[in-house]
Amino acid sequence: MRIRNVEREKHPYFQGDLLRGVAVLTLTLLAVVLIPFIGPVVVVMTPLPIMYYCLQLGRTKGIAVLAVSFLAVAGILGFVGQRPGFSVLLMIGFSGVLLSEILRRNYSLEKTLLVASLALFLSGLGFLLLHALRTGVGLREMVELYVSGVVNDNVRLYEKLDVSEDQTLLLRENIPQITRFFTGIFPALSLSGAIVTAWLNLLAGRLLMQRKAIGFPDFGDLTAWKAPEGLVWILIAAGGMMLLPYEALNIVGVNVLIVCCLIYLCQGLAIAGFFFKRRKIPAAVRLLFYTLLLVQQYMLIIVIAFGLFDIWIDFRKRIAGAEDAPA
Repeated sequence: MRIRNVEREKHPYFQGDLLRGVAVLTLTLLAVVLIPFIGPVVVVMTPLPIMYYCLQLGRTKGIAVLAVSFLAVAGILGFVGQRPGFSVLLMIGFSGVLLSEILRRNYSLEKTLLVASLALFLSGLGFLLLHALRTGVGLREMVELYVSGVVNDNVRLYEKLDVSEDQTLLLRENIPQITRFFTGIFPALSLSGAIVTAWLNLLAGRLLMQRKAIGFPDFGDLTAWKAPEGLVWILIAAGGMMLLPYEALNIVGVNVLIVCCLIYLCQGLAIAGFFFKRRKIPAAVRLLFYTLLLVQQYMLIIVIAFGLFDIWIDFRKRIAGAEDAPA
């Protein structure tokens, strides 16, 4: 017994956190690869456990855990006769390590999110370029093929959902135009995806790591966050470009507009969070609100509008004033 206790003191991580980390990351990566419907959802949050173990165990041990997990996933997939998508797994692993390195620098919230989002976006672009060079397909053609496949899959899904034949026929006739449109806004969608991925992982990481007493930057009260005031002029300029009779400027305008709307969506969500906190809204009602955001597009438009008009109205000041006012 004495020898075992000495070994545990000498190798504390080996007995617990390292093996636990390998198990968690292996199962997470397998879920991304093997479960078709869960994979796309899980992949957004996959950097979280990687980021967590890189911060908890330290850079060297965290990367070692990730490497062992990759080997385990490769072995399991090889055993079941499935070819692993190493490019996707490497990108996920790189994202988690990257987020942990950014957090170690204790930037402000805005700088952390900006650096993390751009880093994720550029790393994804780098992986696409490498894949394009390896396959000999141009980057735009690769994106167009991917978008075309997604559009056709959705049309087939609508047919299975018993959508009216006229609507299905209209979609099929406009597949080239739909594909061209989404190919044009693919940069904004990719950057928005990087921002959402970074933001969700930072929020979840903040909650998880503060509970585990692991060092995490203090971003302060997130419900008080505001977008830079000058962003509204970029939004107006983007809207102006969409009105010009030049297709290239229209595409640039739409891309910029999408990213601006996402930022104002974050500000609208901060206002909602402030309202929930000040009025002590029950968790069930909050959950219902966020669920509606996912399933009802008009709710997103309303929240974006709140974020945009907050520049002039200052909703949080009015909420606090209404609460403090005498009955």
